[in-house]
Amino acid sequence: MIFASDLDRTLIYSKRFIENICREEIVLVEKIDEKEISYMTKKALDHLVKLKDQLLFVPVTTRTIKQYKRIFMLNEVISPKYAVVSNGGNILIDGQVDEQWSNIIEGKLNKCAPIDEVRKEFEKVKGDWVLRGYDADNLFLYYIVDEENVNEETLSMFRKWLDRVNWNMSLQGRKLYFVPNCINKWSPIEYIKNKERKNTVFASGDSLLDMPMLNMANYSIAPTHGEIFKSYDKIEIIEFTDRSGILCAEEIIRKVELKIGEF
Repeated sequence: MIFASDLDRTLIYSKRFIENICREEIVLVEKIDEKEISYMTKKALDHLVKLKDQLLFVPVTTRTIKQYKRIFMLNEVISPKYAVVSNGGNILIDGQVDEQWSNIIEGKLNKCAPIDEVRKEFEKVKGDWVLRGYDADNLFLYYIVDEENVNEETLSMFRKWLDRVNWNMSLQGRKLYFVPNCINKWSPIEYIKNKERKNTVFASGDSLLDMPMLNMANYSIAPTHGEIFKSYDKIEIIEFTDRSGILCAEEIIRKVELKIGEF
């Protein structure tokens, strides 16, 4: 069995999500220099440590390789054999890039518009609500935006253009992602599944970029605070948490623990 889970806003959370949580109940999992970045509850981390002995835990994140490696608690305490990063554009095996998977992705990118073309096209339409932009491992683009002033009409029109060139879009809070269709979170999980000869996949995630993985998993669960929950009235294949925020990580892991006995 595999438990493939998104990280940010699914298992780990920034400061804005811990304001009403007792400090003794959380643990720091990521920092930049001396600045605290992300947290988990102690219960969630303890349950994840136990869960990894029962199945293959695979972190699946839109983060770049460098951003993923900042999560020291995950890498030091859980030490997953595999990690899917760059939204599926890269797979790490024991911390090293899987070159075989990278070659597969390179071949698939030929069917999508080049990253520079997408960047230039967005430059034509973006407004001052777009604060800054980044190139993620030379595979996709993401922008930091002013959440309160996002131009929905511009994004709607640009989404249609992205569809025509085999890219997709996801707005997650203050982050706006443009990602080639061939780079998704399910394809690398399927690759790992076949490599490890596993039959069952449990998956969790909060954003539309997680949907390819949640759609194909044997069991899927998503937080009620996420982009998926807000975008759909009802998705029968996905169970949603009762809790929201950082506490839902405990619920997600607990539900996966209970599902193990059913498969």
